Amino acid sequence: MFVVLMTGEEGLELVFLGTGAALTLPSFFCTCATCEDARKNPENRRTRSAVALLGKEITLIDVGPDIEHQMEREGIRTVDNIFVTHWHYDHIGGLLGLGEPVSISKWGIINLYGTEDVTERIEREYGWLKNWFNLHTIKVGDTIQISDASWKVVKTNHTQHSVGFVVNARTKFAYLVDGIVPPPETVNELMGLDLLITEGTMDFLDEEWHNFKLDDAVAFWRQTGIPECILTHVSCHGWENEKLVAGMTPDERSDYVSDHLGLKIAYDGMRISL
Repeated sequence: MFVVLMTGEEGLELVFLGTGAALTLPSFFCTCATCEDARKNPENRRTRSAVALLGKEITLIDVGPDIEHQMEREGIRTVDNIFVTHWHYDHIGGLLGLGEPVSISKWGIINLYGTEDVTERIEREYGWLKNWFNLHTIKVGDTIQISDASWKVVKTNHTQHSVGFVVNARTKFAYLVDGIVPPPETVNELMGLDLLITEGTMDFLDEEWHNFKLDDAVAFWRQTGIPECILTHVSCHGWENEKLVAGMTPDERSDYVSDHLGLKIAYDGMRISL
């Protein structure tokens, strides 16, 4: 298990609920070597990216369409807070699945933090969720204090409204998923952090999306001077030599990590102490 630089008295733990990109691994339509391996070896399967910070409260970053399965797998029985990075299906598609348990299980109201784009869409398209969620509109530069840590909102370069978070606990880390190299003001907020969590969506695939390719993600991490990096939101499908593939095989990924000291690639269910 990859343990970050410091372990705090609070006993905080970060759980990678999902580590895939917009499509799951394996994907039902694909028979590439990476998908076939995931069918044979469940430990190599990937659901859509989300994480949970476990401490005095349970705080999620993003709630993709796999969130119910992810929480069941990890034995997480309640949620206190949700931070949303952006309004894309693989990051908010599980929101509806968390509303009903608030009522059935008599949870407290969930605090949901999102940009104006997110909170307005929830009110317009899923208005009934306001019975179960306390919506907090956030903007770049805001700092939100919860019992376990403070969360600073920073801009990412993925969509017009996408954001990431710099989390200040005993271990200081940034969660920048999705996006390519962020704006200079965000880079400045990364000084002195212990850990960077960002994406390596495209592996070696030549796709022109606002998502990092693997080598570009590593180059950006090195430029920040942050000692440790975990890549998530990986294995997005694309075309190579007229064949549909889901990026690197597990063996290729392992070799890549071995060549980059301080780098880890997250997997579903990975846990780190903070």
